[in-house]
Amino acid sequence: MHCLFVFALIAAATADVIYKGPCPNIQPKADFDFSAYQGTWYEMARYPHAGEEGVKGKCTLIEYYMFGNNSGRVKKSHVVDNIQKYVEGNLMLAGPATMMTTLTFGGVSKNAYITVLDTDYSNYAIAYSCRYFPDGNKHQVRSWIMSRTTTLDENSRAMVDSYLNDSRILDTNKYMGNDYSPAACQASLVKSITDLQPQYY
Repeated sequence: MHCLFVFALIAAATADVIYKGPCPNIQPKADFDFSAYQGTWYEMARYPHAGEEGVKGKCTLIEYYMFGNNSGRVKKSHVVDNIQKYVEGNLMLAGPATMMTTLTFGGVSKNAYITVLDTDYSNYAIAYSCRYFPDGNKHQVRSWIMSRTTTLDENSRAMVDSYLNDSRILDTNKYMGNDYSPAACQASLVKSITDLQPQYY
C-alpha cells in the first residue's frame, strides 16, 4: 500500500509529467461545493512542474475566495531561497468540480483548468490538471495533494492513500513532498512573480 508520508522522503523526478495520447477521462468530486472548498490550502505533495520552480518551491500556499457568482480570486505563493514569491488572479467555476484560474504575470494572463478529484473540505483535497498537445499527441499531467494545515492527520492520510491506490490515472511515484519547516518557510523578502511562466498552474 502506498503511503503519503513517504513522499517527502523520495527524490522525485524534476521533469514535467508527460504521457502519450489525449487526456484521460476523470471523475470529478461529486456534488462539489466551492463555498466549502474556498480558503487556504497547504500543498503537501505535487507532481513536479516549472511553475513551482521544479523542486525549489517550498512552503506552498493556495488561497481560493469566492464572490458568490461562481467566480472569485486565487493567490498562490511559495518560498525559494528565502524569498516568498506569489501570483494572483481570477477564478471561475468551469464545470463539475473544475475551476478555471486566470493568473497574471506582469500584465500577461494565463488560463488553466484544475479539477478537484476528492476532498472532505475540512482536511484534505486531491486536485488534477491535464493539458493535451495535439501536435505531438501527448498530454501533460499535474496533480496536488493538499491539506488545511501543514500536516495531514492519520485519517486524512488514509483517505488520500485509499484514493491513490484505487486511481488508474495518478502515480504516487510522481509526487514530490513539500517542506514546511521553519527554515524552508523563512522569507526575508516578498516578491510578486512578474515573468510569464506558461507552465504555472
